[in-house]
Amino acid sequence: MKQYFVGVDLGSSNVVMVVGSRSEGEELINIEGISVQQSKKSIKQGHICTTLKSAVQNLGSVIQSAKEELEQELGIKIEQGYFGQGDVHTRCVIVEDMIPVKNKRTGVIGNDDLNIIRHLIGQIPTESCAEGVWEFSPLCYFVNGTKQTLDPTGLQGSWLKARYQLTIGLNNQQNYLKGLHHKLGMEIQNIFVTPTITYPLLVSQKEAEQGVVIVDLGAEVTDVTIVRDNRVQYFRSLPVGAELIDADLKSILPVQSNVTKIKHLYGKALSSEVADNEVIKDGTKEIIHRNIATVIEARLMDIAEIVGKVVAESGFEEFIPHGYVLTGGSSSIAMIDALFERELNRPCRKADKLYGIGNKPQDCEITPGQHAAVAVMLQAAKFSSSYVRELDVVESRPTVEAEPIAGVVEPKPKSVDVKPQADTTVVAVEDEKPEDNPEEADKLKVAPPSEPKAKSASEKGKGGGVLGKMARFFSRTLGDDNKEK
Repeated sequence: MKQYFVGVDLGSSNVVMVVGSRSEGEELINIEGISVQQSKKSIKQGHICTTLKSAVQNLGSVIQSAKEELEQELGIKIEQGYFGQGDVHTRCVIVEDMIPVKNKRTGVIGNDDLNIIRHLIGQIPTESCAEGVWEFSPLCYFVNGTKQTLDPTGLQGSWLKARYQLTIGLNNQQNYLKGLHHKLGMEIQNIFVTPTITYPLLVSQKEAEQGVVIVDLGAEVTDVTIVRDNRVQYFRSLPVGAELIDADLKSILPVQSNVTKIKHLYGKALSSEVADNEVIKDGTKEIIHRNIATVIEARLMDIAEIVGKVVAESGFEEFIPHGYVLTGGSSSIAMIDALFERELNRPCRKADKLYGIGNKPQDCEITPGQHAAVAVMLQAAKFSSSYVRELDVVESRPTVEAEPIAGVVEPKPKSVDVKPQADTTVVAVEDEKPEDNPEEADKLKVAPPSEPKAKSASEKGKGGGVLGKMARFFSRTLGDDNKEK
């Protein structure tokens, strides 16, 4: 019997939905289908434009279009899924705290000690009431301040110190996304921070153990993820991406040119590899090829420089023997790996080999821009037995009326509860013009996130709650009313 898994990546230019399957006894996941839908009016720099009702509604329509396309193509009913999001407002914070060992007679560290220090760190207050702790995981422990270990259970000591990685993000992002389940007709099981989950798909076990940097070059966001000891040690989302290249290319190309197409077909990251007199044709126009390569090279040099600074600031610059792995839509530009290797003086390769993936349909090509969605789908496989219901004929009824699978127990992945906070505002998308009203325009501006800095987790904060399990029941019974609204 096949098990199906659904992963959705919310990108600044596209929403990508991937359906994978695994037959009983198999380990690798087979790709069944991929749907790509444009999302530019809904997501800005990886951030859902929650201040614009039209943007939120449009995002729901985009996801539903991807869902219906795959349902029609594969003859299935998608009822649950996992989502991934890379947001410039999301950041990584390293936190340390120390507690006395509970068993003072023997000094043996047990599960009680780990639970206590985990609770303390999980209660750390954020810098803004609009933020919350999305995820947190231990990096290492110290016994008596000196002995470092990944698992201190059973060791003896008087003091236990823990170093944790926290992912801080805006609460309204997860809350609004979960609220879309009525429109989607599918349950959102969990929301991942994309930079923290892509490495099992993109790098080998050896690279993940010894140290490597993954650079995801998106349209408006570039994610930098440092992996070592088979875990994410640090990540940062930068508000720069391929749109910088597109904007410069528009200034030298004919007005009606398809900039993205020309960039990927003819673009090269090294202008020295293009002949001076070489030209390309765009309709009836002739364009000097080297001019295109010069623009691309200049912008990619800027991005490489920023990436190098982020890695240096992380403290892991000397612990990445395997250098850099490039993914994301812009990583398909010719010779981009050679440029990064030249600028960063480290080994660099494209993510041209995927791990954990088996067969895929011959007409289903996995592009670099779809890697994040595939990574989310692989995470989905860890938490649930099935995400879809097979049908002999795809039903034509509205998706909000889909019945749950009889006898299937809902998966309960571990996640950090997030208490709903006051919404924060973000920059409006192009089709709305708040600048006409100066007071409203000021409200829409957001200060950039401050640099990550370690805090003491002994400061008490407050956790939160998640949406009720009854959402699915109301989605099924009130679906028609919600559609009219």
